[in-house]
Amino acid sequence: MLNVYNYYLQDYVSRSPRYSTHKKRELRDIYKNIVKMSASEPLYKIDLSESKQACALSIKESALTLKDVNRRLQDTPMLHNAGVHSSSPDTVQASLLHRMELSEFPEHTRYDVEVTNLASGQKNVGHLLPSDKTPLPEGSYSFTVSFEQEQYSFRFNVAADSTAFDLQSKLSDFINKTGIGLQAEVGYHKESGVSRMELTARQTGIYGKSSFSLADTGMPESADAGLVEVFGLNREASSAQNARYRINGVAYEAPENTVTYEDTLLLTLRGVTDTPVTVRPIPDRAAVYDALEEFTVSYNRLIQAGRNTVRENKSSAYLLRGLSHLVASHYSALSSIGITADEEGYLTLDPEKVNQAAVSGDAELVLRSDSSFLKALDNRLESIILNPMRYVDKKLVAYPDPSAPVSERTSPYTTSIYSGMLFNNYC
Repeated sequence: MLNVYNYYLQDYVSRSPRYSTHKKRELRDIYKNIVKMSASEPLYKIDLSESKQACALSIKESALTLKDVNRRLQDTPMLHNAGVHSSSPDTVQASLLHRMELSEFPEHTRYDVEVTNLASGQKNVGHLLPSDKTPLPEGSYSFTVSFEQEQYSFRFNVAADSTAFDLQSKLSDFINKTGIGLQAEVGYHKESGVSRMELTARQTGIYGKSSFSLADTGMPESADAGLVEVFGLNREASSAQNARYRINGVAYEAPENTVTYEDTLLLTLRGVTDTPVTVRPIPDRAAVYDALEEFTVSYNRLIQAGRNTVRENKSSAYLLRGLSHLVASHYSALSSIGITADEEGYLTLDPEKVNQAAVSGDAELVLRSDSSFLKALDNRLESIILNPMRYVDKKLVAYPDPSAPVSERTSPYTTSIYSGMLFNNYC
């Protein structure tokens, strides 16, 4: 089986995890660790069946994968990438214009945003008319819609006995479908039985297609007034406005409610502020969640390997108990960032708590490079990788003589007489 394993392992070697490849100095450290471990290991006999080999390989591979993830958490902080947080996203929504690292922001960076006016387009509000009455005689009506530098001409037919509400609804649909930059709606007051048309420029700001006017250009001989006059479509209710806001006390003005700041922030202004909205850089919440998810998935694979092995090898219970005790001793810190363990030892993530930990910075405190949990886990994984045969059943022959000098009772291959071959190609 091992020959087949090593044959297929050739593909694995070329893309082996960063921390599963070693320099000469690291290989010497592994050798020394094996010698040290051998000093206290008993001599044993083992029936090296295919199932035992598979169990040991499964545990070893899972531990190697988890160790790689663990080392990356320590050496490349998951809070490396930056995001931004708004204290009131319903009023000021914020994001980064491009990918940035937290180190690019000076310490205690914050942006206090005050919005005094939102950008808006011109709005016209028509006459209130009885909804079920016929305001216009039958015939063809024409009118123009003029913007600052453009003019559009339209023709609209009115059928006999058409009610005001029917005509307003059809005309609104007609204007919306033309795509000239106007949004038409019908306001209907059911209790009073009246309705009116409302026209709003889609573009905002005091220039561009934000200001418009309408005028009648033709009507039937039987009509006393044109469509625009009867419906009151040229009645301006509010003029176009620019957005006015301040960032850290400096005043700005823009024709739109989506603005940029210092080639860093993209701000969407959603409402006028009573108090300044604070925008500050934080760890990228998506990156934090992805890192924790990768960690929990890798950890759970090791737990699964141990549980699959314990059915035939009771010694695998040592693996599960050791990992369980390690998590329990750091449970308070882990649960504070959304990592909890169930009764079987599997880790689960609480997305809401992970998000809170990313914003508050707790994730960085718990899983920083000098984290006691990550270091303790790394030491345990190193032991598992060096001697996965510890977790399969075997017969003990003799314990080492504790009174003998270490040099006489250790051999670099005592613990790896069977597992040493599992180090082929990637140790």
